[in-house]
Amino acid sequence: MKLEKNKGYVFFVRHGQTDWNLKKLLQGRDEIPLNETGISQANWVAECLKNVCARTNLHFDRVASSPLSRASVTAKKIAESIGCDDFSVDSRLIERDFGALSGKTYDMNAKYITGNDESVSGLEPVESVYARMRAFVTENASVGKRIIAVSHGSSTGVFTSATKRAPGVDGAKRVLQNCHMVVFSYDGAEILMEGYDVSPENLDLLEIE
Repeated sequence: MKLEKNKGYVFFVRHGQTDWNLKKLLQGRDEIPLNETGISQANWVAECLKNVCARTNLHFDRVASSPLSRASVTAKKIAESIGCDDFSVDSRLIERDFGALSGKTYDMNAKYITGNDESVSGLEPVESVYARMRAFVTENASVGKRIIAVSHGSSTGVFTSATKRAPGVDGAKRVLQNCHMVVFSYDGAEILMEGYDVSPENLDLLEIE
């Protein structure tokens, strides 16, 4: 993956693990904190990014986060580790609202994850999720900017599934792992998914113009 000068980039990071992740429960807007593994993962991604920035000319202009604590704790650790003073919470990065399905098992309700069902009370339409995530990218990824955005599995998944992929990028069929990344580029006209489920340990493989 190559970062080009004439594009902006957003590195979406999924937050660290929670107990509900372990139980495969839909979290939605519920305030579920990181568990011990999740805290370790957040420290890991923060340290990986710090090391990559030190070894290359990769620089991040801003760190943004969903308002939910599992994301904001992860994001703050990243911002502190890489020395980024521009940290903010952005409500557009919040998890999809699963309404009445929140707290239910993922496997039993998988059909609702990428679609809409008006019979489910409070379920946020996928069009709404996509629109707010896209707005975040277009408003922040101006040419030359590199942004870290800590968000959630479902919101990132909805955006990923509806966004064009760069040549050679897989179809994102596997679940995005905790504290792994999805990388998007934006040239002022088109958003491209440049990498999916990227481990922060692999960022040394980036080519940076």
